Amino acid sequence: MRTLLIEKRKAKDLTVADMAKLLDKSSSFYYKIEAGIRNPNITTAKQIADIVGGTVDELFFDNDLDSSSNNDETSATKDSA
Repeated sequence: MRTLLIEKRKAKDLTVADMAKLLDKSSSFYYKIEAGIRNPNITTAKQIADIVGGTVDELFFDNDLDSSSNNDETSATKDSA
């Protein structure tokens, strides 16, 4: 889960549906972004950062995704370190 993204969205009193509408995306797609199941392209990531306040780096790269997320590359990097 992208906890910081969820916290910032909620702090702005926005729902998943609100964010999806602002981004012209489906609610399902936006939910998957927050859950760490899908990754936005750079344009969408910047739009999200502008809406909730924050940077792309802090919202999408400084958060640990849960173990159900596809995070194979990170795991491989940790194992070889």
